[in-house]
Amino acid sequence: MTLSLNRRLADELQFSASYTLSKTFDDASDFNEQPQNPFDLRAERARSLQHQQQRFVFNALWDLPIGEDEKDKGQAHKTALLDRILGHIEAALILTVVSGRPENPLTGLDSNRGQAFPLSARPLGFGRNSLTTPGQATLDLSVLKYFPSGSPSRRLDLVVEFFNLFNHSNVTQINPVFGMNSMPLAGFLQPIASAGARQIQFSLDFEF
Repeated sequence: MTLSLNRRLADELQFSASYTLSKTFDDASDFNEQPQNPFDLRAERARSLQHQQQRFVFNALWDLPIGEDEKDKGQAHKTALLDRILGHIEAALILTVVSGRPENPLTGLDSNRGQAFPLSARPLGFGRNSLTTPGQATLDLSVLKYFPSGSPSRRLDLVVEFFNLFNHSNVTQINPVFGMNSMPLAGFLQPIASAGARQIQFSLDFEF
């Protein structure tokens, strides 16, 4: 199920939002995935590794209503200095919030003595892909200030972009090994990989 809301550009603001609720099942998510018991393939049917139950994305573009263009529309401004500082500024943001993905629990050993590669034995009481990684949330922000250069088609852009603005820790993988044989320092269910930390990027562009 997908719900979406869109607002076209009006009064210097446009945005869109979408929400997806889904569920994905399979009995193998990758070409190198092995069944725990080749004689009981029905036991392999479970949530897919590609399953992501909820996903919300919001993006917006806002042109600050300050500057020479706005004066032509008859809008008043306090001072010319304020126009110079805050005029011709555009801001864009993307907010993404998603639920975690399934992870397959493993013993870390060939417990079934099936000589499968990669290892496929699961701990007793755990079904296929029965673990779940934490949810993730990321906010990206871009701020652009442009300086007109003669004709309307020419301008100089000063851009600053923030990726993962609040430096939120987004875990992408957890340790699925139930025992302590292969990864003794991580521990069962402990995070072992995450998405990128906050990044700030500056750029100077000339459009013509």
